[in-house]
Amino acid sequence: MADARNIALIFLSLEALVVALVPLVLFAALAYAIYRLRLLVREYLRLAFTYVEKGREAVERFSRSVVKPLIQVQSTWRMVQTILTHLIPRRVS
Repeated sequence: MADARNIALIFLSLEALVVALVPLVLFAALAYAIYRLRLLVREYLRLAFTYVEKGREAVERFSRSVVKPLIQVQSTWRMVQTILTHLIPRRVS
């Protein structure tokens, strides 16, 4: 009876060992893949960063071209208001 119990405990501990080793093996495989693909990914990331930077510059140019006339009109309007305010004296009551 004791032998059967000992064998059952061994099988239970082997099952726990396998369950613990599977995530460890998957994590090690992921780390190895990252290590091997590091140089290849670095070149693609540089290329992707270049395209993202070009896109950002295009969006900035477009937004400036859209907003510039609005800012110019607002600025001119405020300048006219300021000049008229200083030219026309206020009446003191």
